[in-house]
This record gives sequence, C-alpha cells and structure tokens, in this order.
Amino acid sequence: MDIEDLSDAERVIWDAFPRAGKVDLTGTGEAVRGEVLAALLLGARPADAGQVPALRLTGARISGVLDLSFAEVRYAVLLRDCTFDEPPALYGARVRQFSLTGSRLPALHASDSQVDGLLWLRNCRLDGPLQLVGTRIDGTLSLRSARLAGVEANALTVVRNIDATDAEITGEVMLHGVHVGGTCVLNGARLSNPGAVALNADGIELPSGLHAEALTADGEVRLPDARIGRRLVMTGARLSNPGGTALDADRARIDGAAVLDAGFRADGKVSMRSAVIGGTLLLSGADLDAPGGTALNARLISVGSSLRAADGFRTRGRVCLDSATVQGAADFTGAHLADPGGQALSLCRAEVTGGLAGGGLRADGEIRLLDTVVGASVEFGGARLSNPGGRSLTGYGLTVSGVLNCHEGFTADGRVSLAGARAGELDFDDATINGFEDIALGLRRVRAEMLWFTRCTLSTGTVDLRHARIDVLRDDPARWPPRPRLDGFVYQTLDKPGPLPARLAWLDAADGYHPQPYEQLATVFQGMGRDAEARTVRLAKQRRRRRTLGLPARAWGVAQDWTVGYGYRPLRAGALLAALLLIGTLVFAAHHPLPLKKDEAPAFNPFLYTLDLLLPIISFGQELAFNPRGPYQWLAAALIASGWILATTIAAGITRVLSRQ
Repeated sequence: MDIEDLSDAERVIWDAFPRAGKVDLTGTGEAVRGEVLAALLLGARPADAGQVPALRLTGARISGVLDLSFAEVRYAVLLRDCTFDEPPALYGARVRQFSLTGSRLPALHASDSQVDGLLWLRNCRLDGPLQLVGTRIDGTLSLRSARLAGVEANALTVVRNIDATDAEITGEVMLHGVHVGGTCVLNGARLSNPGAVALNADGIELPSGLHAEALTADGEVRLPDARIGRRLVMTGARLSNPGGTALDADRARIDGAAVLDAGFRADGKVSMRSAVIGGTLLLSGADLDAPGGTALNARLISVGSSLRAADGFRTRGRVCLDSATVQGAADFTGAHLADPGGQALSLCRAEVTGGLAGGGLRADGEIRLLDTVVGASVEFGGARLSNPGGRSLTGYGLTVSGVLNCHEGFTADGRVSLAGARAGELDFDDATINGFEDIALGLRRVRAEMLWFTRCTLSTGTVDLRHARIDVLRDDPARWPPRPRLDGFVYQTLDKPGPLPARLAWLDAADGYHPQPYEQLATVFQGMGRDAEARTVRLAKQRRRRRTLGLPARAWGVAQDWTVGYGYRPLRAGALLAALLLIGTLVFAAHHPLPLKKDEAPAFNPFLYTLDLLLPIISFGQELAFNPRGPYQWLAAALIASGWILATTIAAGITRVLSRQ
C-alpha cells in the first residue's frame, strides 16, 4: 500500500500501530478505510524494535470491508465505539484477540475462524446476524449488553466462558452443538423471535453450567439433549411462546440442580421429558401458563435429589410427571395447580423414594397417582382439590410406605378413588369429600395397617370399602355416610367399638344385604371376648336377611325370631320350653289321656307325660302308654313339634358356648 494515499487519520493510525499506540477519532467524523486496517494487521507496517504492534482505535468510522478472511492475524485488534459501513469479514481467519466494544456493525461474519484469546463484543450493536458457525474461541466470548440481530453459532467452541449478560438479540440465536468449557451466562438477556425459536441450543455442552437469571425470551428456548454441568439456573426468567413450547429441555442432562424458581414464568409449555437431573429440580415460586394444554411435561424425568414445587408454584394447564423417578421428596406444599376438567397433576407409575408433600395444595382438576410408589408418607393435610362431577384424587394401585394423610381440613369436590392402594395408614380424619355417582370415597381392595375415619364428612356419595383389608379400624360408627359398601371388608380389630346399636345401624345402612359384613363384625367382637355382642350381630344379620325374603319365608323368620331369636337366644328357648311344660302339665292334669293298654299302662303323671312330649330323644314311658283324643291330641302334636325346635335351639347354643371355650 502506498503511504502517500493515506488520509491524515489513516497516517496517524499507521504510525501508532507498530508500538500499539492508541488513536481516538471520536467526534472527528473522519473515515478510515477497512483495507488500510487489514494491511496493517497483515504485516504492511513492520513493528518497532522492542514493541508489540496492536490496532487500538476508538471512535472511528470504518468504510469499506475490513476483510481478514483466511488470514492469520498475529496482533490484537481493539476497536472501541467504531462504526462500520460494511460487515467485517473473518471467514476462516485466525486472530489473537478481537474486541469491538461499543461498536456498531451491519453484521459480523466470522464463521470457521479461530480466536486465540478473547472475542469481545460488549455493548456492540449489530444490525445483522453474528455468524460464528464452526468457530473456536480459546478465551471468552463476551456479548454483555450487546444488541444483535440474530446469532448463527452452530458448532461453536468456546474454551472459557460465554457472557451475554443484558444482551438484546432480535431473531434466532442458533447454538446447536455448541461446546463451552466454562459457564454460559445469559443473565438479564432479552431474546426476541416471536412465534419461532428464540434460542436454539440443541445438544449444547456446558460443563460449568448455564446461568440465565432474569432472562427474557419471546419465542421458544430449546435445550434438548443439552449436557449441562453443575447447575441450570433460570431464576426470574420470563419465557413466552403462547400456544407452543416456551422451554424445551427434553433429554437434557444436568449434573447438578435445575433451578426454575422465584419469579420464573413460562407462557407456553415447559417440556423436560426424559431429562436427567443429578440434583434438585426447583420450581418453587414458578408460574407456568398453558391453559387447556400441558404446562409442564416431565414424563420419564429422573431427579437425583428432591423435586420442590412449593411456596407459590402455580400452573394453568396439566402437569405431567408420569413414570418420573425422584430420589428424594416431591414437595407441592402450598402449590396451585389448575387444569379445570382435566388433570392438574399426573404422577402415574412414578417412583418417589422420599415423601410426597401436598399440604395446603390447591388443585383445580384431577390429581392422578396411578401405580405410583412413594417411599415415605403422602401428605395432603389441608389440601383443597376440585374437580366437580369427576375424580379429584385417583390413586389406583398407589403404594405408600408411610401414611396417606387426607386430614386436617382436607377438602375434595370430586370423588377420591384409591382402589387397590396400599399404605401403612389411611387417615381421613376431619376430611370433607363431595363425590359423584353415589361414591365419594373409593377404597375398594385397599390394604392398610390402620384406617382413620372418625370425623370424615362425605357430603354427597358414600364410601366403597368392598374387599378392603385393614388391620385396625378407627372410626365413629355414628358418622358413617348412608349406604356404605362393605361387602368383603375385612378388619382385624376396632380401635373404638362404640355403642352396639350404632354399630348395628352402620351395618343396617349398608348398600344391599351381604352376610359377610355382619360375620366380620361378629368375628371381631368374638375375638375381643364380647360374645354377647357377637350373638347380637349375628341375630341382626338374620333380621336384615329376612327383609330380602318373600312373604312366607319372612313370616317363618318372624316366628323364629320371636320364639328363639334364630337360635342366638337359647335362654328364650328355655323359657318357652318351661312355659309349654307348665301349660301341658296343667291341661293333662285336668284331662287325663286314655291308656293304650289299660292293664299294662303305668300310673299317669301329667308332668312326665308333657316332658316326654317336649323332649325328642329322652323317653319317660308316658308318651307311648297314653293316647290323647280330640283337641288334646292337637295339643300333644304341638308340644312335640315345639319340643323339637326348642330343644334343638338350646343344644345349638350350648354347643357354641362349649366350642368357644
């Protein structure tokens, strides 16, 4: 380049370059040609002895193209607050350090280049895209407070950090397959690509973590298959992609915690399907908004520690954690989940090694816990579940190692169905449930060591305990709902048996007649040494059965009940036998029957004769020796028939007593 062709400003820069001198052209309005700067960087001006050249320029307007394509630049390029008429070209170039702090450019093309030190674009403004596809930066890429119109940086490698704090980027940020050796910081950044992808970071590798606190993204943020070390932090971030996906982190692997809490807001779906999180998944205080759709899809997610979605966690749309694995507790205390008419929370076929906390939870829509295994307790104390006309809580096949607590103000507007569930204890003390289709609380085939049902209120519907098995039943028989379904319900003992009339009223109010509930209660009373109550329960069973029979059988049942109490009142049978003995003795004393063989007949004894008629086995020789006639013959026949019935009843009662002893 001919030095005589240089302008005054260019000559100053030419002379300052060999000794890395600073040149400030701020306010002069003088233009500097890009070809002059390129010539300097490519060796047109030799270095002064003992000096290291560098291009240090402030406030210049650079005309033409600063073209360093495929060149090897051995000197630092420090251009501050400069304005470029044309995009600089660094295709395939290799530079030591390149800084454009505060500069304004139409674009920057630096794909397939290599930066040995820093690429500094702080406070830069690019009216077009930043192209870094396949570029390698051995230092830090700084975009702090920059304003960019899109970033194309697929397969970018940054050995140290990416700092895009407070950056403003319009258009898609493409970071597919990027590897960053240090931390990627997007704190306070603003990404805008409405209705499309704002950040495309498929398969990004960030060994030291991703920090995106207070990030604002209008458009989808994509992190599928990402590999993130340490932590993913998005506290206070606001992501917006209504009707679509706000955050896609499917199959992402995060070595530490994933922090989406305290002001994190997503207008659109958050998807974390099959993600693996080594630490805690923290969602407390987050707000996820996808009405009518899925607010959080974390199916098959694996969490190495706890899942915390408490303290103001709010969703509008379904929360799906089906087949999730949580190596700790899952905490939804105080959360508000809303998917009216749908599934507010689906945690089916999941495994939670700790407890499931939902104290004070509010859910508009169904909570589903089908075939889920919880290693400790499930706590829904004070929760308010609402799904009118449907199921508010469904836990078919749920397994809880500790206590399943739906107590202390638990309210459910919608059926609670726990068929086939297994728990250490089931506690519905002080719960209020409003069901549908005649069932409010479904406990069919449940297994538990203890069932608490002392102050449970079922405002609509009843309880289904068919074929349930409970070790200890703690209840108040006077507070059971009408028409409970008790067929096959087995319990080992009653914590508080209560008054016997209340127990009998409980069984009598059951839905339809089934003998098993009566036999079960009688067996429990008998095991407690309360034989009289056991006989009374069995008598009540016969009376309840009688109401299901036809008129003739019902009449015969009334006769058995009045006379012998269906065999469970042997003393009544003895009293009737004594009364009949007295009546027969008096009648036959006044009207002796004629002897069959006058010469051979013994002396007539009205007492022994009546006793001979009443006792079907023992004979005193009177019955066969005398033959009553007329109405006394009918009396004798009635005494024989009554004797068979009453004696058999007494014998059966004595046999039961002896067998129990």
